[in-house]
Amino acid sequence: MKKLLSGFIVFFALLGSTSAWACTLSPNTNCVGASLSGKKMDNLDMHGITLSSADMTQADASKSNFTRANFMNANLTKANLTGADLSYAMLYFANLTGANLTGTKFSNAGIKGVSFNEANLTDADFSGAKVERASFAKAIFCRTQMPDGIVNNANCPVEKAGANNKSINADERSVNGCIIAPRSVCLNAALAEADLGSANLSGAQLYMANLAQANLFKANLGKVNLTEANLARANLTRANLAQSNLTDANLNRANLRGAQLQRANLNGAILLNVDFTDADLSGANIVDATLTGATFCNTVMPDGKVNNSSCKVDLIVEPIKVEAAVVEQPVSAVIQETQPETKPSAPAKSSKKKLK
Repeated sequence: MKKLLSGFIVFFALLGSTSAWACTLSPNTNCVGASLSGKKMDNLDMHGITLSSADMTQADASKSNFTRANFMNANLTKANLTGADLSYAMLYFANLTGANLTGTKFSNAGIKGVSFNEANLTDADFSGAKVERASFAKAIFCRTQMPDGIVNNANCPVEKAGANNKSINADERSVNGCIIAPRSVCLNAALAEADLGSANLSGAQLYMANLAQANLFKANLGKVNLTEANLARANLTRANLAQSNLTDANLNRANLRGAQLQRANLNGAILLNVDFTDADLSGANIVDATLTGATFCNTVMPDGKVNNSSCKVDLIVEPIKVEAAVVEQPVSAVIQETQPETKPSAPAKSSKKKLK
């Protein structure tokens, strides 16, 4: 019996050794614990393969098909999975730290306890994936489709218009995947510092968009959804924001001189130090908005009244007339000046007649 048990132990040890070192990279094969570190395995069809506990550090598996594959506890640190398809794959507790996941498909994958720290997730697709307790520290998000349908553009590089582009051709222009056109859907769009002067984005969905320091001079943003958008220091001079939704948006130090905000929803918006000179807020909702330091001059308020509380008044200072000082004279001198001068009296005539 002992010999039989020892024989089984040797057999399974050899089997494990075979799967670890001589794994056949093909569909539905068993490669548990396979040592594939640095291996070139790109453009292969490996759907349904079992790679649980496999070592795939720095392996090149770009454009390979891993649909329904098992990567449980696999080590994919710094692996190249660019354009690979991991749809419906199981990735429980896999390590993808520093991996290149550009354009990788994770749709409907089971992702639990996975480390995506420092991974490049540009154009990755997590739609329908079940993500639990995954970590994304220092991961790169750009045009990344998240499980809830939101596109994450948190780390997209800034893309600006050319120096000669004074206006936007809505039919041809796009910035970081966001088409600059009416009714465009660009959730979480990366538009920081973008030059969108005179752009037409009426009716667009720009939920949580990053428009910090963007140029939106005379842009048409009527009826646009800018909920929780970042518009800090944006130039919105003479922009049309009528009936737009700016709930909880950040407009800290934005320039809204001459902007049209009729019936806009600014509920909970941060409007610190915003310039509302010549702006029209008639019918707008500013409940719970933070207006500390805002400038109001010729501003039409929600109730229709004009607010001039911050207008600068030019004061005309008239010269002060300085009267000559009165010099007091001694009393004796004053008396001398006021008394009339006395003429010397003529000598008195004698009353005695001369004797003849």
